[in-house]
Formats: sequence, structure tokens, C-alpha cells
Amino acid sequence: MLFGTKSEFAIEAMIEPGLVPPSAVYGRMRVWCENTSLGDFSNPRCSLYPAYLGFKRLGEVLPNLWLDDLSDLSDEGMVDCLDRLLYGARGHHVLEEDDRTAVECELDWDKYGIFNFLTNWGEQFDREPKSFIVCPPGQHVKVLVRTYDVDKVLSLRASVSATTDAIRLYLKWFDDSAVSLFGAAG
Repeated sequence: MLFGTKSEFAIEAMIEPGLVPPSAVYGRMRVWCENTSLGDFSNPRCSLYPAYLGFKRLGEVLPNLWLDDLSDLSDEGMVDCLDRLLYGARGHHVLEEDDRTAVECELDWDKYGIFNFLTNWGEQFDREPKSFIVCPPGQHVKVLVRTYDVDKVLSLRASVSATTDAIRLYLKWFDDSAVSLFGAAG
């Protein structure tokens, strides 16, 4: 199933063939933004629940997904800032100069974790580079992907309405699938 349009923003998901109730929702998934695919759709039997939770939370905060702390930063600066605050890293390189306490790291996650996008959202995204999502006031949603070349950031845009519509349709599909497979919504 494709929820949205690949050229703007879409969530593509399917239930793994052969699932027998009662079962959790297992399948395949990827996200599309500006015709760019994020996620491994060939990876079978992925739990779709972590992504469901991520999209549910994201749907609740769009279009207000912004903090003024990010206002003066370029796309690359935002990715560097969020990567440092959330993961203590720059790409796959752990920052040695991170001297925050565990409590400070937790507070940073509480404040900035909402910008995390797809990282740790399920096996289908495990091999993807880190990505973040923001929505500056009155602007499009931006998906910012730290490429494997740490010095590059891929900046993808989608309208708020296209993003929220795709999320809404995916969440409904997941809830319906959960009921048919297990008898309860997520």
C-alpha cells in the first residue's frame, strides 16, 4: 500500500504474506520524500509497530515541529546539532568532547528527540543513515538525511498537508491491520 505520493511524501507498507492470526503487524516499509526512498523494502518480517509509534507521535506535533534554537542554523548545522544532542555523534563518529552527564543527555532527548526521524523505528531503517525531521513555522516539512559521507546532508521537502495526510492514512491502515491480525488496535 502506498499512502501519499512518492514525489512529495509517502509511506509505503505491506503486511508480510502468510501471517496467520493472531499476529502482530509484520511486514515491509519505506518512506518516500521527493522521490527518494528511505528504508529497506526488501527486508521481510519487520515489526511495523515502532514506526507506527513514531508516526503517531509525529502526526500529533506537525506542523509545530520546531524550536527557535534551530532558527539560525543551516540544514547541515541542524543535523550536526541534533546528531550531537541526541546521539553524541557526528554521523557514525562518536564525539569525544561530549561531557554531558546522563541527566543532561536525557533532558536533551526529551527536548530534541521529537526531531528524530526513522532512526530506531524498526529493522527496515537499520541500514539507513540518520535522519531528522523539522517544520519551520509557515514552511514545508524538511527531512534531513545525514549521508554516509558525513559532510553531506540531503535536504528533502514536503508540504505539511501531504505529510500529515500520508501519516493519517498509514495510521488508519495499521490500526485496521492490527484488528484483523490480532483483534486490537495499536
